[in-house]
Amino acid sequence: MNAFDSRSRERTLSRLLQRAAAGFALFLAASTPALAQDNRLQVAPSEIVLSQSTWRFHEDATQQQEVQVQRRALTDQGALIIGRQSFSFNKDLEQLEILEAYTLKADGRKITIQSEHVQVQNGVAAAGLGQSWPGVEIRLITFPDVQKGDSIAWRYRKTTSKPALPSWANGFEFAYPWETIRAQNTRIEAPKTLRLQVFAEDYQMKKSVEGLLDVWSIEGNHDAYSMEPHSANSLVWMPRVYMSTLATHQAWADSFAQATMAKAVVTPEIQALADQIAQGKSSNRDKAKGVYDWVRQNIRYVAVYIGTGGYVPNSVKDILSNRYGDCKDHVLLMVTLLKAMGIDAVPALLNTTAEYALPELPIGFTHVIVYLPTLQQFADPTASTIPFGALPWDDADKPTAVALAGGAHLMRTPPFTAQSNRLVVKSSWTVDSSGKSQAVVEVNAAGNAATMLQDRLQQIPAGMGSAAVQRILEGSKMSGKGFITYPAVQREMQTQSLRLELEDVRQLLADPAAGSLAPHPRLQLPLYIADAMGNYTAETRRNPMTCTPAHLREEFELTLDPAFKVLRVPKDMHETQAGGIVFNAQYRLEGNHLTGWRELVLDHGRHWCSPDQYAKRREVMQRIAQHLRSGLLYTQ
Repeated sequence: MNAFDSRSRERTLSRLLQRAAAGFALFLAASTPALAQDNRLQVAPSEIVLSQSTWRFHEDATQQQEVQVQRRALTDQGALIIGRQSFSFNKDLEQLEILEAYTLKADGRKITIQSEHVQVQNGVAAAGLGQSWPGVEIRLITFPDVQKGDSIAWRYRKTTSKPALPSWANGFEFAYPWETIRAQNTRIEAPKTLRLQVFAEDYQMKKSVEGLLDVWSIEGNHDAYSMEPHSANSLVWMPRVYMSTLATHQAWADSFAQATMAKAVVTPEIQALADQIAQGKSSNRDKAKGVYDWVRQNIRYVAVYIGTGGYVPNSVKDILSNRYGDCKDHVLLMVTLLKAMGIDAVPALLNTTAEYALPELPIGFTHVIVYLPTLQQFADPTASTIPFGALPWDDADKPTAVALAGGAHLMRTPPFTAQSNRLVVKSSWTVDSSGKSQAVVEVNAAGNAATMLQDRLQQIPAGMGSAAVQRILEGSKMSGKGFITYPAVQREMQTQSLRLELEDVRQLLADPAAGSLAPHPRLQLPLYIADAMGNYTAETRRNPMTCTPAHLREEFELTLDPAFKVLRVPKDMHETQAGGIVFNAQYRLEGNHLTGWRELVLDHGRHWCSPDQYAKRREVMQRIAQHLRSGLLYTQ
C-alpha cells in the first residue's frame, strides 16, 4: 500500500496517478462516448470552459492558491457526473474558503449554492488497509438543477500555513486526457529569494519580474482524447505545470530523510529487540533478513495520518507499542533496528503506480522502502508476502531517490526478468464421444508469478477446494466437478505449485458433432500465454505502455475418443523479435492423441515500452495472438 497517498485531494499524488492511469476507464464506463479515428473524443460528457488559478508562495514556504473553474455538461450523463463536487483539505496544515459556487443555466441564470447544498465531513476513517486521516475535512457540494447545457462554477481559496516537509512548497496542475479544457490560465508569484522552480509542458509560459517577485504566466487549452490502455509514465507526458521550492528529487529525499532519520533513535528497548533478532546470525545479510522478516511479520500495515503525518513517521516507541504503521513507519523501525546492529540502511523513495520516469520537478512520492548500501539491496518491509531479496511488482524497475548519508542519489530498483516471473502449465485432457471430458492440470510458478498464485490460493477457505474448482469451471463457461491440491503456501519462497483434477466436465465442446477445439483448453485462471500478451490491436500509440517481463510455458496432451476424426491441428511456429520476444510452438498428432508445447519469453529489460517499441513489437505479437486462436478441427 502507498503511504503518502492521503494528503488533501489536490495533493493526493497516488489518487492523481490512479486517475491518470485508470480514471478514463471509469469515465468510459459512465459515459461511453464515441471515438474519432484520431482518438479524440467526439462526444465527451462534459468540458471545462475555464480553469483559472493563482498561486502565491511566501518566504517561509507557506502558500496560498485561488482557483476558479467553470465546467459544462454536454450530455445528460455529463450533468449527473458534474452535479457533485468535493473539496478536501488537511485542517492541521491548511484552510479552505469556498468563495463562490453556483449553477449557471444555459439561459444565463445563476442558482447560488445555499448552506443546504453543502455537506461537511470531518476526518476520514477506513477499515483494513485503507488510509485514515482524522485531520481531513471534506466539503461536498451538490449543485442544484444541473441539466445538459448547464454549467457549474466555483471559486475557492486554500491557504497552507505549514509545509509538509521543511522548506518545501509545491504545486501541480494537469490537463487530464479525458476532458476538454477551453481555456486554462495560471499565475504563479514567488519571492525571488525563494528560488521557486516552475516547469510547464504543452502550455505557453512567460516569466517576468514584478518588484521583489518572480511571476510566471501560463496559459493553454486541451482537446480531450481517449487514454490508451495500460498507459505508463503519465507524469512526463500529460500537459502539466509543476512548482517546487526544492529543485531536485535528491533534495526532496534529503529533506524527507532529515525528518525521518532524526527519529531513528536506538533506545534500550530497540537494542534488546535487535539483539534478540540477531541471535545466532553471523552475516550482515542474515541479520538484515531477520530484521526484515520481523518487521513484515509483526507490524501490520495501518495508515493513520495526523498533521504532517503524510510524510513524517510516528515515533519508534509508538510503532512498537501499536504494532502497526504505514510504509514510513515500517521503514523507520527497520532502519533503527539495523542501526542497533551496526548495519547502514536508508530510506528510498519511489512511486508505486505505473511511473517509470520521474517528473521534471519533485512533487512528492507515493511510497518509501529501505536500501542497504553495504548489501546493495532494496527491501520493502510493508510487503508481508515478499521474501527478503525480492521486491513486489509495484516497487520493481522504479526510479528512486535514495537518501544516502552523504547526500541523496538517484538509483533504480531492479526490474523483473523473464526468469524471475515464470509459469509452467501442464495439462492432460481426455474427451469421450459425447463431448464430456476429464483433465489433470498442473501448475508450477516461480518469482512474481508464484507470489500472485499464492495470493489466490490463500483466498480459498479451508475445506472449500471443491467449491473453488466449481467456480473455476463456471468462470470458464463449463460445468463439472473436481478438486485442487497444493503444498502449503510458504511466503519465504517464491515458488508455488498446484494440481487440479477435473471430472465430468461438460461444455468443453461447443458442438460434439463438429467444430474447433483449442489444443490446450484454457481455464479461467491467469496461467496461460494468452493472458500475458497485452493489447496490440491499435495501429499506433501516442504514449508509453506497461510491458510485463515473463516466461510462460504450456505443455499439453489432448486425447479424443476414436469416434472423432481430427481434420487439422495448428502448425508449428517460431517467432523472434529483437525487442526481447521469443515464441515457439510445436504440435504432434498420433491418431487422436495430440501432444505439444508452447513457450513465450518477454524479456526486454524493463517494465515499460515506448510508442516506438510498441510499433516494433506489434506485428509479431499479433501473429502470436492469431496463432493462439488457432484450433484443432474435428468431426464425428
